[in-house]
Amino acid sequence: MAGMPLLDSLRPFFEKTEPVKPTAGDGDGHLDAALIPSWRSSGDADRYRGYQAAWVTPYLGRSVLDAGAQTGELVARIVRRGAKLERLVLTDHEQGWIEHLRRRFTDAEVLGLSLPGRPDIAPVDTVLLVNVLGHLEHDVETIAGLGEVLVPGGRVVVWEAGYPELFSDFDRDQAGRRRRYTPEGLAERLRLAGLEVEISRPVNLLGGLFNRVMVGRTADFADPRLVRLYDRLVVPLSRLFDRLPLRFGQNVFAVARVPAE
Repeated sequence: MAGMPLLDSLRPFFEKTEPVKPTAGDGDGHLDAALIPSWRSSGDADRYRGYQAAWVTPYLGRSVLDAGAQTGELVARIVRRGAKLERLVLTDHEQGWIEHLRRRFTDAEVLGLSLPGRPDIAPVDTVLLVNVLGHLEHDVETIAGLGEVLVPGGRVVVWEAGYPELFSDFDRDQAGRRRRYTPEGLAERLRLAGLEVEISRPVNLLGGLFNRVMVGRTADFADPRLVRLYDRLVVPLSRLFDRLPLRFGQNVFAVARVPAE
């Protein structure tokens, strides 16, 4: 008898023959520099990227700096959603991703940038930081430096891994993550960088519960069935709960402004 796709996807929860890691909900992680030229999107996190874009897009201005853009998957989805971007600036610290971004986004300004650091560019309306701050030792200094390239009243839009209790060996050893944030903790860092916080809240409740189940089964590879299960089932259902005043989630979403002159 042919297997049932959903049951096949759930099987790793019940069979302990091999460990698996948390899936796409916390970002792309690190890819060996030698593998970057051959990187291709699997499409397994397509709904998750759409989920991120749906949260981020309403807060973007006409000119956007995506700091730590890496693959460019999210900004491509934002553009497909119809965001009216007159200017797009993409940065990364890895030369392989810089070359990749230049090939993929021929109309964008693409430059190398190690954080914390201030890019030498004309001011922008919005700085986008998606799964970046949690990887950095100096997160407040990073926010403050990038805030210097914003116009008065410009926004910093942040999507980060949420809740320290979800921190795993995979976060530390494979993704290179230093910390996960609470909404209160992320808001405090934004304020310390001199910004006025508009929003800081948990999102992706079911993703957080999914992560909590998986956190004891982490390793240096992902079972593709679990990635698909997360993207095709967990993400669509989790979006429904975001309408509620959540107190927990896999991610934290925040928006802050540079004070107007």
